[in-house]
Amino acid sequence: MKKVNVDYEKMYYGFPVILVSYYDKTGTPNVTTISSSYTLKDMVALGFSSKGHAIGQIKEMSDFVINIADSRLVEAVDFCGKNSGAVCKKFESLNLTPVPSAAVNAPVIEECPVSIECTLTDVIESENYKGITNVLARIKGRLVAETYLDANGRLNVSEFDDILYIGDGVNRGYRYMKKESN
Repeated sequence: MKKVNVDYEKMYYGFPVILVSYYDKTGTPNVTTISSSYTLKDMVALGFSSKGHAIGQIKEMSDFVINIADSRLVEAVDFCGKNSGAVCKKFESLNLTPVPSAAVNAPVIEECPVSIECTLTDVIESENYKGITNVLARIKGRLVAETYLDANGRLNVSEFDDILYIGDGVNRGYRYMKKESN
C-alpha cells in the first residue's frame, strides 16, 4: 500500500460523536457536539476548542453529561456542532428533552440511549496546543436505555448505532455503527 504525506490541519479517523449537555450560568440547558473523548474506569477526558461557549460554561458550572447519540440524531449532532449556545437555545431549536440528572447538576438528553453524568476535576490548557482545552472529569453515573442491555444487564453491543466522525478540517462526514445481524 503506497502512502503519501498529507498536511491537514486535523485528522479525525472515526471518533464517536457525543452531545455534551450542561446548564449555563443562568440555569438554561444547553448542548454542544464534540468528537474528542475517552474514558478509563471513572475518569473521562474531553477535548474542546478553547474559544467555544460550552467550555466556558462547563469550566464555570463543573457538571455536564455526555450523551451518546445514535444515527436518528445526526441532524441534531450537526446543528449543535455548527451553532453556538451563546446565540441560540439548542434544546428548544431541536425539540430535544432535557431531563435533570439525579447525579450531577446538568441535563440528560432523553432522546439519547446512553448518558454519562460527570463532574469536572481538571482543566488543561497548554502553550504547546493553543486553542485547545482538555478537561478531565469524574464519572458520577451511567444511564443506558433498557433496549441496549441484555438479559443479564450487560451491554448488548449489537444494539449500538453510534455516530462516528471522520474529517480532515475541510472534508468531513459521519459513519454509523451498524447493528450486527443475528
